Amino acid sequence: MSGTTISDKSQTMFPASSIQSLQSEKTPSSFSAQIIREMSKMTGHSIEKAAGVMDGFWDYVSNHRTNWRKDTHCLQIPKFGTFTLKPRSKTFIKKQKIGKMKFLKSQFIYRDKEGKWTRSEQTRARINFSLSPSVDMASLPSFPPPFDPLSTHWTEKWSGKGQSRLSSKRKISVSIHEKTGIPLKEVHALLNYLLQATLSAIKSNDTVNFVKRGTFKKGRTVSFKTVPAFERKFGLTQ
Repeated sequence: MSGTTISDKSQTMFPASSIQSLQSEKTPSSFSAQIIREMSKMTGHSIEKAAGVMDGFWDYVSNHRTNWRKDTHCLQIPKFGTFTLKPRSKTFIKKQKIGKMKFLKSQFIYRDKEGKWTRSEQTRARINFSLSPSVDMASLPSFPPPFDPLSTHWTEKWSGKGQSRLSSKRKISVSIHEKTGIPLKEVHALLNYLLQATLSAIKSNDTVNFVKRGTFKKGRTVSFKTVPAFERKFGLTQ
C-alpha cells in the first residue's frame, strides 16, 4: 500500500516521495507543501492527513456544480474569502448585452442587442477571489501562524444528517471526512489551520502558489489565478 493512502476511500495526489520529503528537514519548494508541513506540525496530525485535507479542500472548491451557489455563482468561506465565477471581459459584456446573463457549462451567455442568446470567447468564465471583509491582513500573524483551535464539540454530535444546515466551513469538513475517511474532528482542525496559514502566507510573501491549483497574489487586493489543470478539472476548459 502506498505511503500516501489515507483510507480505503481516498488517496492524496501527493506521491510517497513528496510525503517523505515533507517529513525530512528540507524546506519544501512550494508554499502548498510548506503549509502541509505546518498543518501537521501545529495540529499534531500526520503529513498524510494534512495532505489529504488540502486535497479535499481544493476538490470541494473545484466541484462548483454541487458546492457553489447557483444564483450568484460563488462559494463563500467566512473569515477567508469568496470564490466567484466572472466573465473574462466585463467591458465587452457591458457594451454588448441587454438583460440578464446565464451561466451555461463553461460560459456566460447573454442576450445581445437583437435579443438573441449569445456567447463568445470574452464571456468564458474565470475564477475570481476576494478576501472576506472581516479579514484584516495587517493584523494577521506572520507565517507560520500559531494554531488557534476552534470548538470541535459539533463533530462529536454529527450524525451524518442535516448537512444543508451546517456552516460553510463545516460543510467542507464533512465533505472531506466522507471522501477521505479522516476523522471529522481531525479534518476540522486541519482545515481551519489550512485557511489560517494560507492567509498568513499571503501576508508574509505576497505570492502563494498551490501546486496544480493556482496562485494567490497580494496587491491592493488579494487575487487568485488558476492554472490550466485546475480550470480543466473545474470544467472551464477542455
